[in-house]
Amino acid sequence: MSGGGRPGRTWRGRATGLLLALLVPAALPAAESEGRLLVANQGDGTLMVFDIPSNALVATIPVGREPHEVAAAPNGRKAWVACAGAGGVAVVDLARNAVVKTIRHEQLVSPHGLAITPDGRRLVVTSAGSRRVFLVDAARDVVERAVTSAHAGPHLVALTRAGKQAWVANRAAGNLSVIDLPALRMRRTIKTGQAPEGLAASPNGRWVVAALTQAGQVAVIDIARMVIATRLPAGQEPVQVVFRPQSAVALVANRLSGDVTVLDVAARQVIATVPVERDPSGLAVNPRGSRAYVANAGSGSVSIVSMPGWEVTGRIPTGAHPDGIAFAPPPAAATKGRGGSAGAPRGQP
Repeated sequence: MSGGGRPGRTWRGRATGLLLALLVPAALPAAESEGRLLVANQGDGTLMVFDIPSNALVATIPVGREPHEVAAAPNGRKAWVACAGAGGVAVVDLARNAVVKTIRHEQLVSPHGLAITPDGRRLVVTSAGSRRVFLVDAARDVVERAVTSAHAGPHLVALTRAGKQAWVANRAAGNLSVIDLPALRMRRTIKTGQAPEGLAASPNGRWVVAALTQAGQVAVIDIARMVIATRLPAGQEPVQVVFRPQSAVALVANRLSGDVTVLDVAARQVIATVPVERDPSGLAVNPRGSRAYVANAGSGSVSIVSMPGWEVTGRIPTGAHPDGIAFAPPPAAATKGRGGSAGAPRGQP
């Protein structure tokens, strides 16, 4: 029979295909996005946007000269970048990945620190060159008011009391200013000495931890009493602090020693010291609290640190001299509902 062999070959081919399908695992779905990591590259005037946890580069956005710090809206729709060399704050639409406006003011000189209130309504900006602190309407991206500080070198800023107070590190003056919001009224000055720079408020609302760059220490301030409760050791030239979510664990980036000190603030002890790369500066943690991200200004990279394993598990290449770093919620989360005042950016560049 001339075609007698073909049915057998067809059956065997189908059987082989079925066997291969069973043996070869199906492609795994891509990991769900936790959000976007925003990295301000001071050396090349850009903001890089990475998807997390894939670490894929989403966009590189020109923002202006010498971007120092970055803050993201709670709804993830936009971000602000303090560009010290450009004398303004760039407003970035994170849907379009483009600058849509630059906030300027005649007294906004060398803007540096940024903090957004939890409700997304107001942005606090420090002006290192004019000894002023600005309050910005985060929906319209316009300056509401400013207050003059008696202290030199307002640098970084952290918010406490559900966004009702701003704590500003005055590096040159060696103290912290406590400012009531939204009145922008100076409430207290707390002397720390030794050039405070980065600072962060604990999730439980009990402490502010300030990095003392000239002491190799951090000062732990009792928020209720507004006094220094204790000082804890860090590495050489600590410059930035971040807390793990819902935790008393704080991470401190040490620029000169090239490492990160992990502190249990409640127990007042060092948990770990994590070597990273050169000149670590900016710090951020993912919302789940499972990873920390460290911007290494001297290496052009971000180190990924496992929590609580406290070891480097990955590296993300960046632009020149990465400094400020922040997390923005994922696009899917940002589009759920329309609440919050810091919606889609308005205005034109």
